[in-house]
Amino acid sequence: MADAHSTFTFNRDFTRAGRGTPFVPPGARVPVPYAEHIRLLEEAKAAAMAAGIAEGRRLQTDHEAMRLATCLDQILAQLQVATIEMRRLEEEARREAVEFGMIFARKLAGRMIENQPLGPIEATARAIFNDIRGTPHLALRVAPDLVDSCKSRIGALLAENGLETRLFVFPDPEIAAGDCRIEWADGGIVRDRAKLEALLERAMALLFPAPDNTILDG
Repeated sequence: MADAHSTFTFNRDFTRAGRGTPFVPPGARVPVPYAEHIRLLEEAKAAAMAAGIAEGRRLQTDHEAMRLATCLDQILAQLQVATIEMRRLEEEARREAVEFGMIFARKLAGRMIENQPLGPIEATARAIFNDIRGTPHLALRVAPDLVDSCKSRIGALLAENGLETRLFVFPDPEIAAGDCRIEWADGGIVRDRAKLEALLERAMALLFPAPDNTILDG
């Protein structure tokens, strides 16, 4: 007679519904069906591919940003050089324009003085009429060949302006045509074309100093 306990086997899980369900010990690996395995594998591939694409796009974006920043830095540097060059060219053009204007004015003034040497002397005399009212004597020094014409013209101007000042005109060989030296008891005035031109040259040199030959790197 067989042992009464030999008919019982303990390799089934009687706690689960249904019969024939295998008992799985704790920690044991549960086999995955082939179709589920394929699905999980495809999902993993898709996730890995998506992550790779995202990382590639991020790296590409970072690279493009760095390249763009480098290009912007280069453009900025070129603009700074161009700005400096433009300023230099503007200053040079302005200086050349002033130099041309001075040369033209010098030539024009010289030609006008040759044709009308009394013009500048008359203008100088008119400038002091308010200062010499009540002055008894006025001494005028001019180029020797302008003495007679100055006596006539400046004397007439004094009379026209109601000035009873007595005029004395003296020849001075060191005074150029168109220049003059006028003196009276309380002051005097000098018109010296050469000194005026020197002052203009000095003013232009202060406004437009000579370039220091600095070479701009491109």
